[in-house]
Amino acid sequence: KRDSDKQVGGKMKVALFGGSFNPVHNGHLQIADELTDKKVVDEVWFIPCGNHPFDKELAKGKDRIKMISLAIDKSPSLKAVGVELDSEKKSYTAKTISFFKKEFSHEFYFIIGADNLTNLNKWHNFDYLKNNVEFILIKRNGFDLTNNLKIKITYTLEIDNKISSTTIRNALKNGGSIKNLVSEKVEEYINREGLYHEI
Repeated sequence: KRDSDKQVGGKMKVALFGGSFNPVHNGHLQIADELTDKKVVDEVWFIPCGNHPFDKELAKGKDRIKMISLAIDKSPSLKAVGVELDSEKKSYTAKTISFFKKEFSHEFYFIIGADNLTNLNKWHNFDYLKNNVEFILIKRNGFDLTNNLKIKITYTLEIDNKISSTTIRNALKNGGSIKNLVSEKVEEYINREGLYHEI
């Protein structure tokens, strides 16, 4: 194991928060804050995907990770990790988790929304995920919580937040306001860089 384990105070509980974060918004931050405030985990690591497995159109990786860094800069228990952005290949959750488990001795958990509960078996190397990963489930309105795939769910979090990155991109495209949907610094960055205004 790397020396970096020692630098962060030994073994921790870490929730890996993967996603496109296109852009990161206050709903994402609320999930991370709740998990650390309630001591479910010690840290939450935001992992923006590089090349999306389903070929979604994304803002550049450097912009997405910069926005995450701006959004979490006052939170020592939240981190932005660019491991998936450094690869030209498609990002797969199983591969990323395997990488972290080899590099660190932390206890890792992976955050998923209830909308993924029925289609997780379509993810790359589902058997690895089922056998090696404990999940933190985020409840979403209208989605069934039946765990038919028999994955290991350690914790279920209920969040009353309907913000989505799609809503934010559509608002920007149509000249609308995104105030209170993203952090002030993220809003400033989006406007300064002209992101999402023409999609």
